[in-house]
This record gives sequence, structure tokens and C-alpha cells, in this order.
Amino acid sequence: MLRILVLFVFLIPVLAFSQTATVKGVVKDAADGTTVPGAYVSINNTYRGITDMDGRFELSDVPYGAYIITVAVAEMDTLMENLEVNRPVMELEYKVGNTTELEEFKVIAPIVGRRTPVAATTIGSEKIVEELASRDIPMLLNATPGVYATQTGGGDGDSRITVRGFDQRNVGVLIDGVPVNDMENGWVYWSNWFGLDNITNTIQIQRGLGATKLAMPSVGGTLNIITSGIGNKKGISFKQEFGTGTFLRSSLSYNSGLTKKGWGVVFSGSYKQGNGWVDGTNTQGGFYYAKIQKKLEKHLLTLSGFGAPQQHGQRSFNQRIQYWDAATARDMGLTVDSAQAYDRGIRFNQHWGYRTVDGKQEIMNERLNYYHKPQVTLKDFWTVNNKLSISNIAYLSIGRGGGTRLSNSSGIQYKADGTIDWDAIVKTNQVDQLFGGPNVDPLYSTTELKSTQALVSSVNNHFWVGYLGQFTYEHNQKWQTSGGIDYRYYKGTHYQEIRDLLGGDYYVNDANLNSSTPMMRKGDKVSLNTYNNHRDGLVQWGGAFGQVEYKDTRWTAFLNLSGVSNSYKGIDYFQKKVLEVGDTTLRIGATDTITYQGQTYTASSDGLEDYATDWKTLFGGTVKAGASFALTEYMTVFMNLGYLSRTPQFSNVIDNNTNSFFYEILNEKILAAEAGYGYANNRFGINVNGYVTNWQNKPFPFGVSIPDPQDPTANIYVNINGMDALHIGGEVDLAYEITKKISGEFMFSYGDWRWNSSETVTIPDLNNYTFTFDAKGVHVGDAAQTMANVGLRYEPIKNLFFKVQYQWFDRYYANFTPFSLQGANAGRESYKLPSYGLLNLFVGYKYRFGKVNTFFNGSITNVLNTMYMADATNNFYGTDFDAASASVMFGQGFRFNLTLGIQF
Repeated sequence: MLRILVLFVFLIPVLAFSQTATVKGVVKDAADGTTVPGAYVSINNTYRGITDMDGRFELSDVPYGAYIITVAVAEMDTLMENLEVNRPVMELEYKVGNTTELEEFKVIAPIVGRRTPVAATTIGSEKIVEELASRDIPMLLNATPGVYATQTGGGDGDSRITVRGFDQRNVGVLIDGVPVNDMENGWVYWSNWFGLDNITNTIQIQRGLGATKLAMPSVGGTLNIITSGIGNKKGISFKQEFGTGTFLRSSLSYNSGLTKKGWGVVFSGSYKQGNGWVDGTNTQGGFYYAKIQKKLEKHLLTLSGFGAPQQHGQRSFNQRIQYWDAATARDMGLTVDSAQAYDRGIRFNQHWGYRTVDGKQEIMNERLNYYHKPQVTLKDFWTVNNKLSISNIAYLSIGRGGGTRLSNSSGIQYKADGTIDWDAIVKTNQVDQLFGGPNVDPLYSTTELKSTQALVSSVNNHFWVGYLGQFTYEHNQKWQTSGGIDYRYYKGTHYQEIRDLLGGDYYVNDANLNSSTPMMRKGDKVSLNTYNNHRDGLVQWGGAFGQVEYKDTRWTAFLNLSGVSNSYKGIDYFQKKVLEVGDTTLRIGATDTITYQGQTYTASSDGLEDYATDWKTLFGGTVKAGASFALTEYMTVFMNLGYLSRTPQFSNVIDNNTNSFFYEILNEKILAAEAGYGYANNRFGINVNGYVTNWQNKPFPFGVSIPDPQDPTANIYVNINGMDALHIGGEVDLAYEITKKISGEFMFSYGDWRWNSSETVTIPDLNNYTFTFDAKGVHVGDAAQTMANVGLRYEPIKNLFFKVQYQWFDRYYANFTPFSLQGANAGRESYKLPSYGLLNLFVGYKYRFGKVNTFFNGSITNVLNTMYMADATNNFYGTDFDAASASVMFGQGFRFNLTLGIQF
């Protein structure tokens, strides 16, 4: 019934008639009065056009009425003004220029224009409002060439994104010019950025090495997120959302605009809660954002801060296909093993259940992510004169939070429906299962209850401070030079602590037996294994860059050089201790007992110090160059080349298990080339490009597990160098205004991403240990290599739109470790998932009451409730490289989101 009601909203018929006019005019540069070709002109995003070589535009059949006209130039400011259409022919003139605020954006987070020689897609705030529908930002980008995004286990904020086959560890993400990729492993945690869509002005994804000036780890691409400033339309807005899983979100935003005294304030806040589409992925969180700007004669000072404290349930594991849906397994020719779990349903989640608290049943998550990562930024943008501008940015981020799990995964008690039986766990901790009395252990206490199962939190706190200084100098109208420095200091603290004793009073674990306090209480740091329990990861990053740009009426070109110094250090507080006796260093694990010169030492012995590595510094650099040429006022061709010597991430420099440096730490080397063609007129635009990226010495995150040459019964982690990958592909995207009311879009991308190595590697520092692998010609896994998107937008009347979108994904090879391709498995392809397509529907309507705008937006994603597998891991349950051996995660089904809002 609910689906019928929601679909009914999307099919409301509305009719209207009005007089029409022709709106035409010219766009000029405010600095020198010259006309601006290629400017985007839009009236309520319904009547659109691009200025010709003389800077002129003409929009026909515009009904009489009140509108907002937008004039946008990628490298200048965006004008938004009220327009009253009240006569048959309107002749207008608009001047755009490099206002202080948007000149600042050019320097700190460049949003490239149509003639910049890189492949890029820009998404404006209107498209974000229409299509995001409270999803994670990566899901909006699935309509972009070369981008594959999934919601992984389905937890709120747990999405991931790949660009041209490179995961988000290798996609640089910037928010207002500040990099936000994790400094240890490069990952991006989207749950930390909930609510950012409220104040996002523009999202641009530059594919490939891109035109970003910073020394970024951008192999797949760079994602720039630009927030609203005082230059955007002033006013107050409030919106209320309701969606699948009883999702509720309330948002309030305020923009003062620029006052006469040069002050401006932007504020936004959100609160959300919901139960999630996947069982047990309940979510709750808030978002706050504040920006204060003061415009002085030649300075724009900005102080901004934002954060998103949240917690959400997660679903962590892939499973056999039959686990989720036995019928799908049978249709694929698989035998359903009744001895294994099956037919749980694709919304099932084994990491939650109900717990009785004060006589009431409450949801409790075993896998709960909780985090708060506030970030504060202070910026000074100084227009020294009409040629020179300087930007200084200082930022601070302090993250606190982690994720939970049970201490004994093999001892979890479940109900018949597969959910966790929390009450049974509590009873086991409180009652002796053999004798029925209190569950006490006289070895530790005769009165306190000993928990055999506890909820443990893996805490991942960080402290991050950075400085970014840049300048831009315009020699003349054709030549420009820019440069700057980038410094970052990061400290990540990681440990495990008792979060809930589940009815008991203390917890004891084997790894704590040699501790002076083996009885662990709530809040105590605990070791669930010998290693990886309490450590710091320290990173210092120093970078410098310089860029020269040339631009005339036809040519645009740039040359970029950057260098980076990356330093790493590890400190181990809990598992490993160090004692220096003469020239001998003893490293003692938490459970070790070592005798030296008649003296016995344990981890709790007096005189032991925390074990810390020395600082290790590696150097890298980038060379990028590109050029574009305007064949005509409508057609442009471009090409770019780049070489990147990339320093490894922390996780491939220091082994977290032993807090020691990996053997043979080498830089990664990336060579990339790209060429493309673009055509755009007032009604039609198309971009076609091809790329080649050769990634040499690509490491496996956190190292590769091999048998310890000194102890064959144990494994150690090492860096295996020499793995190369070759990513080749082509992309096309187009937009066409079929009529004034109907427009369409199309995207298609095809990748041929393969591993390119077959070698035997010798590690001299490990007793000449040899490691052989053969992955040459094997397709890279973990992302669809063929993708398409078709969209049709219909506006039957002013301010009402319907949009239908179909997305198709194919040639997804299950994720795997290429180093595992050895012996009989050499050169074998991983399991390839079935292709799938998703139908999405969007609708929106705006209505104006005097100075008050009201709006409605609705969306349905996966309208047909298509069942599909979105993620997979190869050979998780065997070695046959097939569907029976693979573990998979199904994507989400029918979901809706409705938004009502008001602006004034």
C-alpha cells in the first residue's frame, strides 16, 4: 500500500497556460568589460543556454512570471538574481567577475572549466537536492563515467566509491580545499560527513590525475566538495524528510549574504534517525556547520567549523549466495547445502538483536559504529593587487569514536531467527552453567561475576592539524603562475576497551594473564590477541607545488610540479615493550615471559618502556601537463600526461601487528595519459575521452600474509613489490535538451583493467625468501568495468519536474588478492557477478508565495525492487573461483524518500 501511495505522488497531473517571452542578452567580464563565451545561463533551471563566442545568449518561450536567473562561469563567480518576465522581448546584460570569495575557490579548490584539459563532471546544488535523497554522496556519483559506488553492508554512511577501478584509498577527497582522506590508510568514512549536502554548492569529480595543484594521492580521481559561502543566495530554509525504514531528518539552514559592513554568516544543522533498510542498521546523528566571513578591503577572512556526531548499526560480512536467497542460488545452478545457513533474506543482519532492559525490549547492535570528527578551518584570502592573490589556510580535526564487537565471536548465542540472543548472553555471564549458582571464579573473586562474553570497542581516535599556503600571480591575460606549500601532522591512537560487561562485573582474557590487573572493568583497555591493541600511528606530510598556466582564445595549457616528504612513526603502548640491556633490546609481547641473564621479564615488569620506531621519511613527486584547443566555439579537444612517484600509505610502511617497518619499502609509480573531445551548444553537449593508467609496484593494503621463515606454524606480513596494474578505458557522456520541457542524459564507460605482473620476488632481508605470483592479464576486481546511465527529465509546467533514470552495471569481478594467484591458480580470473540494472524515479515541485518558496522532492531508488549482488569476494568459501566459493553482499531494494521544504 505504501508503494502505491508513494508512486501516486509521482504521477500527479498538473496543467497550466501562460504568455511567453524571449529573454536574451550578453554576459561580460566585470574586470575588463570583455564578453564571456561559454557562460551557462539558466532561468529556474528550466530554460537553459550557453553564450556564444560574442558572449550572447537567447532563451525563447519563457512564460511571464517571476524567476531566478543564474549566470555561471566555471572560473568566475556565479550570479543568481531575481528576474521578472513581463514583456515579449527582454534584453539583459550581466557582468561576472572574480569576486573575492570565488577567486578564493579558484586558488584553494579549483573547479575546472570546460576548456581545462582534464575529464571532469560537475554537479550543482540543484541536482544534489533533486537526486541525493539522503543517500551517501558516492551514490549520487553512480551516474558519472567511470564511477562505481555501493552501500556495502547497508549501514548509514558505509558507502564506498571506486573511480576507473581504483578504490577510494586512491581517490583524493577535498572539502573546501582541505584533504580528508585518512592519513594512515587513505580511506574515506562517509558517515563523518552526514549533512554536508545541506551546504554543498558544487561537487566536481576530476577523473585521472586531474588538475588539482596539491600533491594528492589521486590515482583514480579527485573529488572536490565546495560549500556555500556568503556569495550564495541569502535566506532561511527548512526541510523535513521521511523515508524507508521510518527515516526522519530535519534540517535548518541560514545564509545572511554579505552585509553592508562586509560580514556574512552561513549556518546549517540537521538531525536524523531511522531503522535502515537492512535489519539492525538503525541510525541516529546530528550535523552542524557554521561559517563566519568578514570581507575587508583586500582580505576575506573565514572561520568555519562542522561536525556530524553519529552512531549506526552495521552489517559487516559477505556470505554465501544461499545464505541470502536460496532461490537465486538454485537459479545460478548451485546446490543449496542445508547444513549451512540459507534463505535468511537479503535484509538480514546477524549483528543485532533485542535485549531486555528494565522490562523492555531494546535494540542492541553487536556492530555499532560511533564517531564524531569536528573540523575547524581558518582562512585568509588576500587580494594583494589585480595580479597577485595569496591564500592561507589552517585547519584542525579531532576525531573520537570507534566500532564495537563481541569479545568471543565463536561463542555468540543466537535465537532461532538468527538474531543475537542478548538475554541468553547476559544469563551465561551471571549464572554458572554447570551448578546454577552465581558465575564466579575463585581464582579472581568469590563475590564478583566473571563475564565470559563482553562487548568490546575498537577505538580509533585522531588528532590532525594542517596548513596550506598558496599564491596565484597573473602575469597578463594569458599567463598565470601559482604555487604553495602543504603541511600536515597526524596522530592516530588505536586501542580496544571494554564497553559493556553484559551482566558481569569483570572480564579476563588470555592475553591479559601476565598483566598486573588481569580483571578488566568497563572502560579498561583490553587485548583480544597478542598484537594490534594499543598503538599510535604518527604521520608528518610536507609538500610543495608550482604550476604554470597559459590561456588564450583557443589554447589552454598547464604544467604542474609537486614534491612531498612523508614521515612515519609507530608507538606501541600495550602489546610490545622494550628494555635495553647493554647492546641487547628485548621486545616483549603482552603474553610473553622472557628470561635474560637470570632475570625474568613480563609485559608488566618494572623498567620497561613503550616500544617506538624511529621516524622514517620517504620522498615523492608529481609531474603533470595538459593542453586543450578550441576547434570552434562549440568543439574542444584536450590531452594530458602525468607521472606520479607516490609514497606508500602508513599501512604499507609500518606493520600494525608488530609495530615494525616492512621490508623493502618502495614508492609506487603511476604513469597516466588521457585524451578527449567535447562539443557543447545551447541544447546539446557531449564529452568523449580515453585513458591509460599504468600503476607500477602497487602494494596490497596492510601487507601480504606469508609463512614465517623462522616459524612455519605462524604467519607474518610483508610488502611484496613488483605488482603492476594497467587500466585502459573509454568514457562518453552527453546531455540533450530535446524540447523546452524534455531533456535527456546518457553515460557509458568501458574499462579494461588488468593486473600486469608475473614474477618471483626475493626478499634479501628475510633470509632471501622468495614469493612467486602470476596475475598477468587477470581483470582487476571490486568494481564494475562496464557502466551506463540513461536519464529523461520532463517539466510539464513551470517548477514541476519528473525524472526517470536507469543505471546498468556489468563485468564486476569479485575482489581478490592478486598475490594469491600461484601454482595451479596462476592467471585465473576471479568470479564475475551477474550484470544488473536499477530504475530510479525522481519528482519535484516548487511554488512561490510572495517572498516565500515552498518545495517538494521525492525519490524512489530501485523502483522495480531488483535483486542484485553489488559486492563480492572471490574464494571465500573454497578455491574454485566460482559462485559457490564466493561470498557476496546483495544491494538494497525498493527505497523511497520524501522531502517538504520552505525557503524565505
